[in-house]
Amino acid sequence: MAEITSVSGTDTAARQQVLILGPAERVRFLAGHLLLLGYRAAGAKDVAAALRMLALASPPIRVGLLASDHGLPDAAEALREIATLAPKPLQWIAIGQRPEASEIESLRGAGARFALFDPFGDEELRFVVSEAHHAGSPERLRIEQRVPTLIRARVTTKTGERVAVVCNLSTLGAYLATPRPAMRGGTLQIRLPLEDAEVELQGLVMWNNVPGNLRRPNVAVGMGIRFTEVSGDASVALERFIAERAKAYRL
Repeated sequence: MAEITSVSGTDTAARQQVLILGPAERVRFLAGHLLLLGYRAAGAKDVAAALRMLALASPPIRVGLLASDHGLPDAAEALREIATLAPKPLQWIAIGQRPEASEIESLRGAGARFALFDPFGDEELRFVVSEAHHAGSPERLRIEQRVPTLIRARVTTKTGERVAVVCNLSTLGAYLATPRPAMRGGTLQIRLPLEDAEVELQGLVMWNNVPGNLRRPNVAVGMGIRFTEVSGDASVALERFIAERAKAYRL
């Protein structure tokens, strides 16, 4: 697997907080991974502790992780109680082992929309927390769906060919993790191996994230790409891949 460089130099106090509702061991595990991804965690073992965390948080916490080993007798009822008493609404992510179908329906009924089931990687955690943070936000409305991946793509620029990891992908563009991102405005060719076939795309670098100039400290070092040329066959392959991949992150 190609290495993905995580950015962890952000001042802790300035990071977005994420509530984790679960036992102490699970909280520590998830908190460590969130720290590497540029977030900070507020752990709570029960509803009362969660409400205390939410009351004290500034700015307000917008996202909660509900661990599958939370130990709550009725997780959906806990989410309803928090929704009633919390100062601001939360976007909940069911995380850990996949619940039974009946529990998934209950969680949906309580307002949970996102999921991240074992096993998962840091890029998937980064993606689903980011999606939950921006759900319904006018700050980052998207006209296309994007999904996380760990696809190794071959990228060709005027300086030669390199391998990059496609961290997230949509029909309009992608984010490529690479220690040597191209400059903004640069053009490139991407050979992207999907499940059915390799597709070839032309792209334009819209922005980059580099050490010393981190535009988004909770995003891997790399570059954001907009596709400029997508053939009909490539478009169909992208849409099919994204639709299947997206099912894994929604309850």
